[in-house]
Amino acid sequence: MAFTQGVSGLNAASSQLDTIGHNIANSQTVGYKKSRTEFADLYAGAKAGLGVQVSGITQGFSQGALETTDRDLDLAIDGGGFFRLTDGQQTTYSRNGQFQMDSNGFLVNNTGGKLTGYPVDDPTSASPVVLAGAQPVALQVAQGDLDASATTSGSMTFNLNSTDTARVDANGDAIAFDATNPKSYNWQTSLTTYDSQGNAQQVNMYFVKSAAADNAWTVHAMNKGNEVGTSNLTFSESGKITGGDTLNLAFNPDNGAANIDADIDLANVTQNSGSFVVKAAGQDGYAAGSLTGISIADNGDVMGNYSNNQSRALGRVALASFTNEQGLKPDGNNAWVATTNSGQELLGSAGTGQLGSLLSGTLENSNVDLASELVTMIVAQRNYQANAQTIKTQDQILQTMVNLR
Repeated sequence: MAFTQGVSGLNAASSQLDTIGHNIANSQTVGYKKSRTEFADLYAGAKAGLGVQVSGITQGFSQGALETTDRDLDLAIDGGGFFRLTDGQQTTYSRNGQFQMDSNGFLVNNTGGKLTGYPVDDPTSASPVVLAGAQPVALQVAQGDLDASATTSGSMTFNLNSTDTARVDANGDAIAFDATNPKSYNWQTSLTTYDSQGNAQQVNMYFVKSAAADNAWTVHAMNKGNEVGTSNLTFSESGKITGGDTLNLAFNPDNGAANIDADIDLANVTQNSGSFVVKAAGQDGYAAGSLTGISIADNGDVMGNYSNNQSRALGRVALASFTNEQGLKPDGNNAWVATTNSGQELLGSAGTGQLGSLLSGTLENSNVDLASELVTMIVAQRNYQANAQTIKTQDQILQTMVNLR
């Protein structure tokens, strides 16, 4: 019986050393999760027992250290979840976030597995919506240009000097507004808008203090010498705007593009002491642009960045979790496959439920602790030697009995 016990111990220790060696070999593998060998005793009706058996090899899914890199397509999950990958036939799961873009615009890992995620409703629209409830698909970055978009709205925030006086002539009469006559207005600024073909259309704005009423101004908007909109601004005694807080711009660009019709929000304009100053100005139009790169947000949104300083969501990385991570089956190449023991995949966006957030320009290192593995290896080696010694001792006893005969 001692021979059987010793052999079982040798086999168990050898299996443990295999696991330790595998862990050490993968101590620098991105996203690798360490394993440990677990043992159980063997009995067959005898009190002494028959030795030991390997009851299982358990994976440890604790998070590895996060390391920053200089690549936008290096991804790490800070928390729970797995990347979901497909090769067209099989779905696998991984914590290795070393991705790149292939020649067809798919986000793939080093073995060609395609990262999956939620698509958008219309990648060519000005405001694509991520279909977070849809079935995940292989994420593909469209390589086409972003079409131009005409200005339809905008906003400006500025302060008008409350101490300014109306522009009058030598007789005290108000000077009629004339964009070519600086004496006819108090302040001037500009706002760049865009027509339907993406051409910049400069709109110059002139501010004229009213001679007829206190706390009142008129803003004249001009394009190519033509007035394209006016608004009469009125303010309260405390300098808050009370009227004329929308400036409508309506004009023909006169270049074959569609007419521009845009409302500029002036609700945050004030009239206080101090010089005229523009604090903020913006509008929603833009010229056409070509894709210059992509970035990935914390929630997994894959953002296309374009040469016209615009960015658009092109999809969202989907993460998967499982009721029993221990039930996942290692499939090689830093990946696992789902089994009946793991349960079905539970899909979601990064940062929701038990799923961690995504960190771009970051990788998750192996969770192997080399020092701990080396200590465990020494113990396993002693265990192997001790079991070999029981076999040797039993052999010596058997030889003695044979010689006595």
